[in-house]
Amino acid sequence: MAAMVFASSSARADAAQDCRTGSPETRVGGCGRLLAEARTPRQRAIALDGRCWANIDRGAFAEALADCNSAIRADDQYPYAFHNRGIAYAGLQNPTAAIADYNRALAMRPTFSNTLINRAKANITLGNTQAAVRDYEEALRLKPDNEEARNALNLLRGAGSTLPSLNAANSLCGSVGCN
Repeated sequence: MAAMVFASSSARADAAQDCRTGSPETRVGGCGRLLAEARTPRQRAIALDGRCWANIDRGAFAEALADCNSAIRADDQYPYAFHNRGIAYAGLQNPTAAIADYNRALAMRPTFSNTLINRAKANITLGNTQAAVRDYEEALRLKPDNEEARNALNLLRGAGSTLPSLNAANSLCGSVGCN
């Protein structure tokens, strides 16, 4: 019996590990296994959000959006799902929806510096330069060594409204407004 309990714990640990690390395909599979084992709404939200993030890394933004929507339905107080859904919306070229989700994530966790940076990028896409400046400044207040925020803020302060380097496709999600 003890061996059976250990095997079950080991399988759960492997699914959780696979959900967090490795290739996006490995993470999608691990999160699927973790979801099958989930017993609470928060556990379901974590597994679905992990799969959302893996789909973002794959560039599968519509699938990511579906997973993040499910994560939010499972636990609407899980801020990471709103952050990641914002990235999925940005990947789908919907910066307005992305900003709304970044706002929800920040309402729950105001110290999410990556969410501030992503919201700044979405605001730049919409031409809201002053809002982007405020977000980059806040990100730097929270993490003074954040080079991305520092460089973007320097560009915004010196470049005016045309910022091609800030609007370029981001390597993480392959789209404007993602971090």
